Amino acid sequence: MNLLSPFKTFVLVAEHLNFSAAARQLDQPRATVSARIIELEKQLGVRLFQRNNRNVSLTAEGLQYLAACRQTLSAFEDADEALDIGSKLKGEIRLALPATLPNQHFLTTLMDFQKHYPEIHLELIFSDQVLDLAENRIDIAIRGKSPVSKDLVARELDPTDMILVATKEWISINLPIKDWNHLTLHDPLTLCPFSYRQTMIKTTEISQSLSLCLLGIGAALLPRSICESQLKEGSLLQFECESELPRLNKYLIYQQPKYLPKRTKVLIDFLLQALRS
Repeated sequence: MNLLSPFKTFVLVAEHLNFSAAARQLDQPRATVSARIIELEKQLGVRLFQRNNRNVSLTAEGLQYLAACRQTLSAFEDADEALDIGSKLKGEIRLALPATLPNQHFLTTLMDFQKHYPEIHLELIFSDQVLDLAENRIDIAIRGKSPVSKDLVARELDPTDMILVATKEWISINLPIKDWNHLTLHDPLTLCPFSYRQTMIKTTEISQSLSLCLLGIGAALLPRSICESQLKEGSLLQFECESELPRLNKYLIYQQPKYLPKRTKVLIDFLLQALRS
């Protein structure tokens, strides 16, 4: 066990006020985390936490010890950074990404990163659901909304243009549109700035909205990145409307930097440089 492990464990439990959440973030059994805290309290001769079946709270001694632990851990991190210990960065990084994100530019960025750091393995988890980072062992996530949790950091990326698309046949039948409120539209992200008619088959999944649009079932308001190949090959056409269309915001989400391994910090910096203007 690392000499700093008891202190890191204590800080995580103190910040989450939840042994299970701390265990998930550490990728260790809850019993291990609990035993580590009990042993730390035994060594110090004080109770750091008040526990019952429902709640965990810090004692006065726990609050005092938390401030000291944070300062100590920060000092050790600064020392490691200064010495640049460790020859090559290696290990695994898990990224949670929206199903619509992996366009050519993003994938090329990841390939460039692997050329610089060949011993770091990347695992991509594609989901439009908001996954809990600690519970799912996610190191970095890209989402369309900034998180509410104070335990997470959100860095804004360049937004994606939203565009109206439809098949050539649909456009030939329905354009010009006299009343936009009668437009039959797929709007999976609910970003359309005007009222419209729901399609007979409705979905909140972006990829399914694209598939339905390609079948000629209405038009769709989608991120440009997901339509690029269809626009190039001509299976979908873009058309304009009277209203100004929104842009889709994107955020790079990760745990507080003091808890991140160096390999994850390096990838974060790499992505921020590549995905922001």
